[in-house]
Amino acid sequence: MFVLVHHDVKQPEAFWARSQEALGNLPRELTLHHCLAAQDGTRATCLWEAASPEAVSAFLDPLHDGVADNEYRAAENSEGIAVPQRYQIAPPASA
Repeated sequence: MFVLVHHDVKQPEAFWARSQEALGNLPRELTLHHCLAAQDGTRATCLWEAASPEAVSAFLDPLHDGVADNEYRAAENSEGIAVPQRYQIAPPASA
């Protein structure tokens, strides 16, 4: 499953230093695919692959304790433009 993590970074210097150091020690069951950061380093959204949002949270929350608030959501897909399936518009009927 793919998991989106939104980071509200309180201490950018500490957050990014800890995050970069952790990249070399990722658990085998977690894969980080993308990390998109605001230019000032105070916000980021990352796309992970894991068994569940809780699996990513178990790794990141201790790492970011005191330096960021993290929000976890299961993602619809990992690439392209995705509209949640329940909100997709049915294709037009063929004439």
